[in-house]
Amino acid sequence: MLRHAALLVGAGYDVRIFAQAPLPAVPPAPVTVIPGPGSDTRVRLGMVLRQAPASLVPASADLLYWLSTSRLTTRSDLLRFKPDLVIANDWRALPLAVAAKRGCGARIIYDSHEFAPEEFADSWRWRVLARQHVVRIEDRYIREANAVATVSDGIADALAQRYGLVRPTVISNTPAWQETAFRPTTRPVTVLYHGAVVPRRGLETLIESVSLWPDDFRLVIRGPAQGGFDQHLRTLAMPFGERIALERAVPPDRLISTAAQADIGIFLLSNSTTHARFAMPNKIFEYMQAGLMVISSDLPEVRRMVDASACGVLLSSDTPQIIAACLASLDPAQIDAYKRAALARARDLNFEAEGTKLLALVSKAAGLAV
Repeated sequence: MLRHAALLVGAGYDVRIFAQAPLPAVPPAPVTVIPGPGSDTRVRLGMVLRQAPASLVPASADLLYWLSTSRLTTRSDLLRFKPDLVIANDWRALPLAVAAKRGCGARIIYDSHEFAPEEFADSWRWRVLARQHVVRIEDRYIREANAVATVSDGIADALAQRYGLVRPTVISNTPAWQETAFRPTTRPVTVLYHGAVVPRRGLETLIESVSLWPDDFRLVIRGPAQGGFDQHLRTLAMPFGERIALERAVPPDRLISTAAQADIGIFLLSNSTTHARFAMPNKIFEYMQAGLMVISSDLPEVRRMVDASACGVLLSSDTPQIIAACLASLDPAQIDAYKRAALARARDLNFEAEGTKLLALVSKAAGLAV
């Protein structure tokens, strides 16, 4: 979202960001801060009170969506701004965008970063309590958008089929281009996971696998944690001493340069849901621009990228044994070859290239181009 805002400001648009904290110290445009959901307990309570009823009465989703002081305040602030165009990031923002469409004639671009009907389908609680609410909101409002964008071909095809849409524009979530020098692999070899430190990212499996790794490999897990999950991981990592480091997230402008200190970027996600099969995580692009070899779960979208770039390998399964065997099969020369391929492909896979698609979409949706 910050990259999009900066690009649009640079193109001469008057931009205002509506977002929850945390925000960068110097955002690219003025910000209206949306109050956050609060503690994890409040998040779970909100799911029960404002989402679960739609599992029995789908029509209740529309009313219950607005039983949120935060959303009502945001709607008032948005209407006061009188936007000509709203870019709604994911399903939660769609009703707000439609409120602006009806209140001041705003046009809408729906930017879907996930396939919302399946986003947390591996969680039975989400399936029981929240799924019908999400489905109802997206189905009710998505056709109000003047254009739809998403981050992968799989999600674009799924949205077009599910809602009878013109195929959404695919704008990959790539980082802004910055030159990264090739860094030869040295020992110890550093394997990096960066991103949200949350359940269902294979982090427990990754830590468990370290006991089977070659002695000269170490693991770094870096990113923002939620709900104390990082403390759980620290407990699991304690027996490994310095071989595993859990680090705080770094600012967005330091993400690539910090990642470049590693050798391999790893990503695990179970291929058990439709949403997972469509996943094209931004961290894959970030690993490549940082000049890292990529190791990932074998997901269709990721496979297309890795195969086309020759920048890494895919795991046949996400078990500690397979992860360890993959690492044991690598020598520095092989890792370096993958790292060079990643850097070469990153020259074409960056936001400067993808941003031209966004500018064209905004111009067309705003009625400035045919």
